[in-house]
Amino acid sequence: MLKNLAPGTVLLIGALSLSVGWVTGRSSSSQNQGSGAARQPSRPYPIGGSPNAAPFTRQLRERLDSQPARVPSGGRNPFVYSARRAPVLRSTEEPVATAPTPPPPPPEPFTPPAPQIKLSGIAASQEGGVSVLTAIISDNGTLAFVKTGDKLPSGATVIKVEETGVVLMDAAGITQTIKLP
Repeated sequence: MLKNLAPGTVLLIGALSLSVGWVTGRSSSSQNQGSGAARQPSRPYPIGGSPNAAPFTRQLRERLDSQPARVPSGGRNPFVYSARRAPVLRSTEEPVATAPTPPPPPPEPFTPPAPQIKLSGIAASQEGGVSVLTAIISDNGTLAFVKTGDKLPSGATVIKVEETGVVLMDAAGITQTIKLP
């Protein structure tokens, strides 16, 4: 809004705002000085010694004075550093002999997880007047654009790309057909 105003107008508005604030501040401080003479200055009172103290204050002070000091008995005082005592275990039962636990079974050999291959889509393009299909495959989180004969990052080879799916062959020679959802 100020961008549309001339620089002189902006300065005039600023000067008027400052002068109005100064005049308002002067008038309110003179009013406070006049009313301050009629008022008695406040002075600090001791706790419970104020002339306007509520009657329940005395009752609260008596209740506080009559309470015993709060010292944890038999427990730990968090405000005092000391050595911890060992817990005392009391048992009336005789210890029962337990059979030794058998050793854990040997770990199984590590087998890598099977690759997760998902077909996201199939695209067609013209190369030399011939339609070539390209499969959009997600291979363990890696997106790959592959054609017939290409290898995926997991090691599988693309045997055939069709309009509805893809035929893959893994390193063991097992073929798998993935269809579009």
